[in-house]
Amino acid sequence: MSAKINIRIIKFWTAYPKRPDGTIQPVDMVEYCAPGMAQRATVVARVSELSRVRADVSSEDIAGQMARDRWEAIKTAYERWKSGQEMPTTGTPLAAWPGITPEQAEVLRNFGLKSVEDIAQSADSVVDRVPLPGSRMIKENAVRFLAARDQSAMAAEMAKRDAEVEDLRSQLEEMRQIVLAQSAKDADDLEPDGSERPKRRGRPPKAETEAAA
Repeated sequence: MSAKINIRIIKFWTAYPKRPDGTIQPVDMVEYCAPGMAQRATVVARVSELSRVRADVSSEDIAGQMARDRWEAIKTAYERWKSGQEMPTTGTPLAAWPGITPEQAEVLRNFGLKSVEDIAQSADSVVDRVPLPGSRMIKENAVRFLAARDQSAMAAEMAKRDAEVEDLRSQLEEMRQIVLAQSAKDADDLEPDGSERPKRRGRPPKAETEAAA
């Protein structure tokens, strides 16, 4: 840690907030405090925000110096923690699943179960070896979680398709009305026998009457 600032790091973790489109974006978080203040006042922040510091801070920029020193006090511990993180190559990370606690997730990862899909698809004999109470129930919850997620995704996809179909119908109806209006206009320009009606020349009768008056 930097000698210029004394910080006690309580923990690092990865949060998974949802984007408006439904996807999840991993965000590394840190909780820290001044020594001896863990039970009174702690600070929770995004690591990406704390790392946005300038190396060439002037001596007059007190706030900039404090931000730089704070990051230097956190950086080494964060890099050490980050190097020990092993994310699943596929599937839903355990940290993104509200069905278990961070402590349970750590135990499951130690047994090679790094995603919700790993738990749901694992054999009962594997789950039984996990030293957690109710390990079978955790697997059942994982199966239900994935099924509900798939149903939600299917419902969202169907709603999207319905909206697209309705939009297409509206466009077709608009085109049909345009064609009908054009057909009616063309019909006004024809004689009863289907021949083209002669174009009128000169001013309209009303205009002629007004001119004569």
